[in-house]
Amino acid sequence: MLAKSTRHRRRRGWTSNGSQSSNIRHRVPWRQYQFPDFPWPRELQPKDEYPSGKEVQAYARAYAKRFGLLKLIRFNCKLLRLRWQPGSREWEVLYCDSAHEKFFKTRADYTVVCSGLYSQPYVPAYKGVEVFAGSQMHAQEFTNLSLAKGRRVVIVGAGKTALDCVCSLVASRTAASVTMLYRQAHWPMPRSILGIGIRSLLFNRATPAMLPPYYTEGVRARAADSLMRPLKRLFWRSLEAAASRKFALPGQCKPRVGLPCDLFYGGQFVDDSTAEVMRCETLTTIKGEITRFVRNGVILQDGGFLPADVVLYCTGYAKTYEYFDGETRSRLGLQKDGLYLYRNCIPPGVPHLAFVGSEVSTYSNILTHGLQALWLSHVLSGRVTLPCPAEMAADVRAQQHWRRQVMPAQRNRGSVLMLYGMQYHDQLLRDMGIRPRRKGLNLFAECFGAYSADDYAELFEGGAEAPATADAIHTAHGPFAAASSEQVSPPESA
Repeated sequence: MLAKSTRHRRRRGWTSNGSQSSNIRHRVPWRQYQFPDFPWPRELQPKDEYPSGKEVQAYARAYAKRFGLLKLIRFNCKLLRLRWQPGSREWEVLYCDSAHEKFFKTRADYTVVCSGLYSQPYVPAYKGVEVFAGSQMHAQEFTNLSLAKGRRVVIVGAGKTALDCVCSLVASRTAASVTMLYRQAHWPMPRSILGIGIRSLLFNRATPAMLPPYYTEGVRARAADSLMRPLKRLFWRSLEAAASRKFALPGQCKPRVGLPCDLFYGGQFVDDSTAEVMRCETLTTIKGEITRFVRNGVILQDGGFLPADVVLYCTGYAKTYEYFDGETRSRLGLQKDGLYLYRNCIPPGVPHLAFVGSEVSTYSNILTHGLQALWLSHVLSGRVTLPCPAEMAADVRAQQHWRRQVMPAQRNRGSVLMLYGMQYHDQLLRDMGIRPRRKGLNLFAECFGAYSADDYAELFEGGAEAPATADAIHTAHGPFAAASSEQVSPPESA
């Protein structure tokens, strides 16, 4: 096994070299954000229900140490080309060791893409950027608040990352001014509604049942959905009304889509302090879009001028598949709204290839990715038999049609599940012959109890042997001995 990462081992998702990380908090309760094979150690469990960036860093480091992962990863390596060789039925892998400026080629029987959801920043293209005298950066690069000191900052976007940046800048009073420019408002979800915590309210079986049926559901479930539509509509309208009252949303700030639809964008979970920041007089919010840059700011679609020294893009991330050769990209079946896969994991038209943790998004991502990895291990060991490619392709077409009916258009719709994560987890467990209902005989807990990684922990109990295995590989053969690499000359395109 050979694992590669473009990043240095000390670089983390939340940096620790600036005051940003001290203000950032996870917007999902920590019990929804834990590895199924490694619950938060007691000494690391957050004091607040919503962990800080530093607490998540410490937890991730503890996980890597527990399972000896750092010894199995070759850092500073960028994948340049992944090409299937039909004659030898193996993958040819070309990568660059950026730390030593060397290029290597290796071969693999099976490739698993685990590039994550947030690796390639997405920055919109605007006219006139070359004449702009200020700075532009993606939120991923905004690691220190001093970058905005005394400057007029325009934040593009209104999602979770945008709120983090707004809160940091306003609370620190670093910037001369802060303006949040957005195209679409999102429903703010408080941490509790009517005294019910958001974890108990959303992350159970009852709430996903208030959505349209999952794509695999039969005639009976669809008939029940038709009968229950008035009740479902009342449920969601009640949550919208509660959010509107809680945050006193003016008309222009109310989203144009309903809450169930908006939750597919990732959800905007906010606390009272965030709500206070959003009402702060030092923050300006504008619904609009940039058309072009000028020397000292931006021109909006309505013709208005917005002065700016720093433009901070909180515009999410894009996926790239350029490392595949043209034929493989064609066989992947890429769509304008993302990559559609069998079980969000297997491309029916490409052999010996899987995606884990990079083509599925739920509200419990690391649990979902853990179940994906478990499912794939069952496939590779023969305990789960895949359908033929034609049947897998038919399943992909069915889910593609379903997603385009029930989910809003977005770049990565093919990987979005969000509140349907529960049904997806059930689907993976049924494939593995494992009972999907994890609450025992307690029907009330099964319907209304919050699901978390704890409910699936027993499925991963064999993982305790992993550290010894990693150490044995490293000690006996040196790191990555299982996948030898040959140094090659730089490719012409490098």
